[in-house]
Amino acid sequence: MADADSQVPVPIEMMTSRQLARRARLIETVIALVAESGTTSIQMRDVTDRSGVALGTVYRYFSSKDHLLAAAFFEWQGKVTRRIMSSKRDENVDSLPLMKDFLRRVLQAFDRAPGMAALMMQVTASSDPDVQQVIGQGSNAFDAAFDHLLAAEPRDDLSYIRLAIGCVLVDAVNRMSNGRATLAETLPQVEGVADVLLSTRARRAASSRKSRSQHASA
Repeated sequence: MADADSQVPVPIEMMTSRQLARRARLIETVIALVAESGTTSIQMRDVTDRSGVALGTVYRYFSSKDHLLAAAFFEWQGKVTRRIMSSKRDENVDSLPLMKDFLRRVLQAFDRAPGMAALMMQVTASSDPDVQQVIGQGSNAFDAAFDHLLAAEPRDDLSYIRLAIGCVLVDAVNRMSNGRATLAETLPQVEGVADVLLSTRARRAASSRKSRSQHASA
């Protein structure tokens, strides 16, 4: 629910350093509150009291509570993807171990902060345009991390592999958050899907290269 004046938030690129600092403080406060008590009990008053940012000021940065929650979730998620993107990627290194390491880090992060899984489901179900914009930015960052990890792979069907692994990953997070599966159960499942997809793709590519080589020498 937006504030009474329906104030349009200041675009991030137009914020001053002090405004950016207050915005970051709000986001970190939400992350801490989610870690402590989940998402259902979070009130804007709790956020403002702990962050020291006045309620009226909050709406200079976020159009609604859901907008703030979405920004908090994708900032939390982004800590994993930024670590991936900051690492150098050797295109001669096998993609599969790198992908498995990434998936393990993501699932471990959700296992340590189960409230974030519920927050993910909440914000992705929102129809708020500002929330949808944040979701799009987060999805683009996640896709970029996948592409970085799979830099050594041919480009032809990577979008399908990314989609398949992403769907399995979200399902695993959802089952963990609902208590229907543990990290020990979901991790080998998600890694197994990545293994099947990437290993099968590698075998298919090797077979195609062998076929072309045989055809050329015939």
